[in-house]
This record gives sequence, C-alpha cells and structure tokens, in this order.
Amino acid sequence: MNPSSSVTIEHLPNEILVPILKACASPSLFSVCGRWRHLLANEVMPSLYKRIGKVHVPQGDVNKQALVLDRIYKLEEELSKAAKVNAIFKQIFTLASSLSPLELELKDKLKEKRYFTLTNYSSYLVNINRLLLWKKLPGGKEYLEQEEIKCLPLQRKGELFKEWIEENCKNITALDLSRVGLTYLPPEIGQLSQLQKLRLNQNQLTALPAEIGQLSQLQTLDLGQNQLTDLPAEIGQLSQLQELNLNQNQLTTLPAEIGQLSQLQVLDVNINQLNFLPTEIGQLSQLQGLYLNQNQLIILPAEIGQLSQLKALDLRINQLTAISAEAGQLSQLAKLNLDSNQLASLPAEIGQLSRLKELYLNNNQLAFLPAEIGQLSQLQELYLSNNQLTVIPEEIGQLSQLQRLYLNNNHLTSLPDEIGELPALQNLRVKENPLEYIPDKIKQPFRL
Repeated sequence: MNPSSSVTIEHLPNEILVPILKACASPSLFSVCGRWRHLLANEVMPSLYKRIGKVHVPQGDVNKQALVLDRIYKLEEELSKAAKVNAIFKQIFTLASSLSPLELELKDKLKEKRYFTLTNYSSYLVNINRLLLWKKLPGGKEYLEQEEIKCLPLQRKGELFKEWIEENCKNITALDLSRVGLTYLPPEIGQLSQLQKLRLNQNQLTALPAEIGQLSQLQTLDLGQNQLTDLPAEIGQLSQLQELNLNQNQLTTLPAEIGQLSQLQVLDVNINQLNFLPTEIGQLSQLQGLYLNQNQLIILPAEIGQLSQLKALDLRINQLTAISAEAGQLSQLAKLNLDSNQLASLPAEIGQLSRLKELYLNNNQLAFLPAEIGQLSQLQELYLSNNQLTVIPEEIGQLSQLQRLYLNNNHLTSLPDEIGELPALQNLRVKENPLEYIPDKIKQPFRL
C-alpha cells in the first residue's frame, strides 16, 4: 500500500491497522513512517473514532453518533478526532486499572497506541461495565475484593461474571444502578429473573440489550438521564411493568412493542426528541400518566383516545398544531397541559372531558375558545396567557368550580359579565390586554 496515495480505511481490519499503529509508535522508524503518521492522524484515528461511535449508536447518522460519543466521554467539540480517541482510551484504561490492578501497566503504554483498536475498545467496554454492575450486586464487591480474584486481569474477571451471577443473584428483587457510570448494560442483566425494580438512571447508556426482555417480573424500570437513542423490541416482553421512566434521553421514536405493556400505569418520556407516537400507544389500557413534555411532536395519533384510564397528560413544549377530536374520549383525564405549542384552536370535543380539573394552554396561538369549554363542570384552573384571544365565550360562566383564570397578554377588549358570577373564582389575571370595558361585578371583587 502506498501511503501517499488516496486511501480509504473505513473498513480496514485490525490485522492491517495494528501493524500500522505498532510501526508508527517506534521512534526509530520516524523517518520511514512520516507519511504513515500523517495517515494515522488523518485517517486511521478518525476512522476508529467513527467505529467507536457505531458501537454505541449503531443506527443513525455520523453526526448523531459523534454527538452521543462526545457526551459519554465529556469531550470538547473542537478537539480533533485523533485527540478524542486518545482521550477515550485514556479514560478506558484508567477505569480498567481502577477495577483490576493488573491493567495498570497499560497506562504506561498509551504513547505506543498499539492498544488503540476497536477490538480492544469493545473488550474493555464490556468487561468494565460487567464489573461496575458486579460491584452493585449483593455480595459482589466483597467477592471482587478477595485476593485470588482481585489479582485477576479484567477480561478474566468478566468471564467469571455470568457463572457468579447465576449462582448468587437468583432471588434479588430490587437493584439500584443509578449513577454507577455505566456506558453499556451487560446482557447478564437478563439472568436477574426475579427483579421487580431496576434503577438505571443517571448513567451513559445508549442502548439496552435484548436480554432486558427476560425480566418478566419487572414492575418499575427507571432509565432517566441516559443517552438512549432507541429501545429494543424486547421491551414489550415486560408484561408486569407498571412504571417506565425514559426522561432526558435521545429517543426519536418508541417501538410499536410498547403497546404490549398491558399493566403500564406511568410512562415518562419527557425531554427527548420524539416527533410522533406509535399508534400502539392506544393499547396501554391501564395507563394513568403520560408525560411527553419537551419533545418535537407535531400531531397525536387518534388512538390516544383509547387511553380510558388516563388521568394526566403532559404535552408542554412540543410543536402541536391541533388536538384531535378523539382526545375528548379521555373520560378520566384530570390534568391536561398543552403549554407552549402552536395550537390555533381547540376541538369542540374538549367539552367532553367531564373530570378535567386543570387545563394549561399558555403560550399558544389560540384566537378563540369553543363554547363547549363551558361543559367542563369540574374545571378548577384554566390558563390561557400569551395567546391571540379577542373574546371569551359567555359559556365560561358555567364553570362553577373554577378557582383560577389566567388571561394575561391576549387581545381582549372586554370581559363577559359571566366571569363576575363564577362562585369559586379566587384568582383572575388579565394584565397586558387592551381592555376597554370591565363589568363592575368583575372590577370590584378583583380590583381590576
């Protein structure tokens, strides 16, 4: 191979890359390897960086893979890819040596770069995370501190893990792995078949192994504040799951298999990148809380109306332009938050939400309200600040339970007399409106 020619090494195998890395690490060969060093910095290392990104984010474009990888290792964006690879391996070797003393010698060989291969990275990734998990299992830390185990190399310890977990962890029902530093969830997690509660929040996980579906007794799964880009189809096998927390991840979709979670009561997907929901969401017949704020949703599937037990629906800070008529079928809904969307109108069917107590519609583009708003007989709080309202329907006077009404920053020139007849109203806000007429029955009690 002529290193001065145009070279594509995106798929070079390790048996080619490793000799290059070894040769270029030798100072005595500097004059011979000058062009190889250039290749190393400009092609080999960037290629390795991309490959590592694909390990964590198999699907998606290169930019997304790089973004997630940089977040995992807290790398500065302006660093070159070669510098990033150096930083990644430095962190990997340092962590490995903290878990297995025999790995200390690797820290002294960093300059040689002969260990900078995808095979080595993958091996360290798996075994480091096995030990991070192992130390949190009952009796795991004590076992690893035994002299005959402590002195074993990292890979050998990893090989022992499957047998140890099978013999010692059959009956545990709860496991807290939050803030452990996991970047990969070992498939051995599936051996904990009696788990009912699993906390994995505040780690750096980008994916879940298919073996997660083997946790057939799991009731609570907390995956908040990770880097998850997708969920495996096997998530649908968690037939006993009641609470699933996915907030603050990188999810762009939910798998259709989410609809198989027939016992699910709470689904939290706040602060992700969802732009649609699967129609199978309507199969979650026991769902009581659905939290979707700070995503990129444009529309909701009609099947959302099938969530007959839903009590709280949070859709703040999305890009919704309309609410489907089927939303009126949510007969148990008590709280609906639609703040900070792009709604220009509400369907008349909103009046069918007979148990609704809180309705948040701040920061939208509403120009009017349907008369059916007056049918919300249990409504206690109605927030409509920062819209385009020019008139309030007189049917608002039928809201006998209404305690708070916020109308700040609209285009209202008058208020209907009926507001002054609301028996439970305690707080009325109408600032930043070009009001020309306020009935005395409103002006006096609220000092407007």
